[in-house]
Amino acid sequence: MEGLGINTFAFLSQLVSFIIVLILLRKWALPTVQRMLDRRAAIIREGIENAERAREELKNATARAEQLLAEARREAQEVIANAQRAAEREARRIEEEALARARQIEQQQIEHIRQEAARARADLGRLVVNLSIAAASKVISKSVDSSDNRRLVEEFVNASQATKGQ
Repeated sequence: MEGLGINTFAFLSQLVSFIIVLILLRKWALPTVQRMLDRRAAIIREGIENAERAREELKNATARAEQLLAEARREAQEVIANAQRAAEREARRIEEEALARARQIEQQQIEHIRQEAARARADLGRLVVNLSIAAASKVISKSVDSSDNRRLVEEFVNASQATKGQ
């Protein structure tokens, strides 16, 4: 080995030193390093599992949020439909109330017209009687006395009322 420029004693001493360091490292350092690497791997594995769980929880939370939104939309549609039905019922009630009030007013007006017509007929009857008396008194003024005059007018009025009733 001398021909290659290698000192055999130095080489052997370095080889023995290397083997001793290797044995010491293997006995004490390697297990410590291995435990540290195992812990590091466990932490990384746990981080990956946590990330997967978080991703799954996010997926579940998103699905739940979409479900809640769909349910809220459905409930909103139900509320709107109920409000529309209530508005339609109220509109029908108001319309029926207005129609009933209009019929009531119409009946009141018809009754008022009937009363006015009856009053006008009564006034007309009195006017006819007064005119008849005036005409009859001019025609018969001196030949019939007042009791005969009254009897004749009553007969005339009764006869005219009988013809009105037919």
